[in-house]
Amino acid sequence: MVTPRLFVGAGESGPAPGGDYALPAAAARHVAQALRMRAGDPVALFTGDGGEYAATIARIDRRGVVVQVRHHEAIERESPWAVTLVQAIIAADMMDLVVRKAVELGVAAIQPVQAVRSQRLPPERAARRSAHWRQIAAAACEQCGRNRVPDVKPVTSLSEWLDTFDVADGPLAILDAGAARSLAATASPHVVVAGPEGGFVPDELHRAGERGAVPVHLGGRVLRAETAAIVALATLNALAGDAK
Repeated sequence: MVTPRLFVGAGESGPAPGGDYALPAAAARHVAQALRMRAGDPVALFTGDGGEYAATIARIDRRGVVVQVRHHEAIERESPWAVTLVQAIIAADMMDLVVRKAVELGVAAIQPVQAVRSQRLPPERAARRSAHWRQIAAAACEQCGRNRVPDVKPVTSLSEWLDTFDVADGPLAILDAGAARSLAATASPHVVVAGPEGGFVPDELHRAGERGAVPVHLGGRVLRAETAAIVALATLNALAGDAK
């Protein structure tokens, strides 16, 4: 049986080896109601800052869930090639899918951007969506075994992001079905820009090129927006030897 993993966040009163730790409310509900765990069952806790804590459930009652923390293990399951995914906002359920799968594939950070063909998000809704995607990222880490939660950055426009892009963070690739070269044949970038439904408009591709972006394709077929981001990350993982 796989030991359930719980993201408990970082903080001054986090878990410590040899002591009791009261799970945060959301994690406690998950343990008691979804997983239906009992006292004595093992769990693994992680704060998102690295490593994980081996623990055992000590008590489950109406007051919450308390675990006995045994020890900390410096276990990391990060990709050997740190990649930031700059994802143009797409339909809500598909954007959720991209965030989830990108985390499973080891992405280091996710920058949501509004492109010309993206769905419009007013500022207040954009903030809520970013918080939602951070929750998805944490849940994906629970599932896939990562102990470092990728940073999901606040939504910005593609043009504003390009203006602030530092070439020191590169190389940078932008997905374009009409590009002359493939991602697999390009020096592995540290930043990949994936487009919305319908792709980027010519002005966006031109502006990205001015900032040093290399246009790349993912083969002879035109992929859906959510598929393209996942395939790009999987390709980079394969080139970096992440599947060994």
